[in-house]
Amino acid sequence: MTPAGTILLADDEDTFLEATKDLLEEEGYACHGVRNATELSDALSVGQFDLLITDLNMPGNRIMEKVSELREQSKVMPVIVITGYPSVPTAVESVRLNVMEYMIKPVNFPVLLDAVKRAIQHKQMLNTLSDVRHHAEAHVQNLSSLEETLSTFHIPMNESANQELLSNVVSNSQVQQQAVDVPALPSMTDYFRLRESVFHTIQVLQKTKSAFRSKDLAGLRKYLEEVLGDTTETLKSHEAPTDNPL
Repeated sequence: MTPAGTILLADDEDTFLEATKDLLEEEGYACHGVRNATELSDALSVGQFDLLITDLNMPGNRIMEKVSELREQSKVMPVIVITGYPSVPTAVESVRLNVMEYMIKPVNFPVLLDAVKRAIQHKQMLNTLSDVRHHAEAHVQNLSSLEETLSTFHIPMNESANQELLSNVVSNSQVQQQAVDVPALPSMTDYFRLRESVFHTIQVLQKTKSAFRSKDLAGLRKYLEEVLGDTTETLKSHEAPTDNPL
């Protein structure tokens, strides 16, 4: 069963550490416990966590030192600070370092659990937004390349035939939004869709050649037919599109 989130819990008090770890695991979270600053640094260097819950006073950890180091590495990791020795300076520093919660021992577990749920949801949302952004950037790159390629043909876009051409290309591309798991390379299905888009474009150019006697349009149709022909040999072992202009 997939955990609801992965938590790193840092505290040198064994009773608090073990009890809190057990309670969080009962709530469906994966929880890894460490007892000093060295173990905390080692865990952060090798593991992926959705949330850090840390005490301020551990061996090897000066006030807010580890939280400050973490912020230099990651601005999106949620942090909950727990301390038995609250002070105005550490509270102010927590605000500066974007600490999500500053809690005082003894901690009320339902209150801690509520903060944990909000922190995990926050981190997961940030992860999703990051995946969507990378996916969108990949699409923008592809569209920019396509735009640059088409612009070399110098086709006036105010002609109705060209508007229909563009409509066919867009409608047959079937771009789908994906938040995660974006493939590094196009699938064979994507190649076939692209071939069909080129085929439909050729059909439009063929249909309108009498209405628009343009060398540019004729040259574009010839070029696209050559591109479509070049893909036949590469894809001959796969099922080709239903229509074949060749």
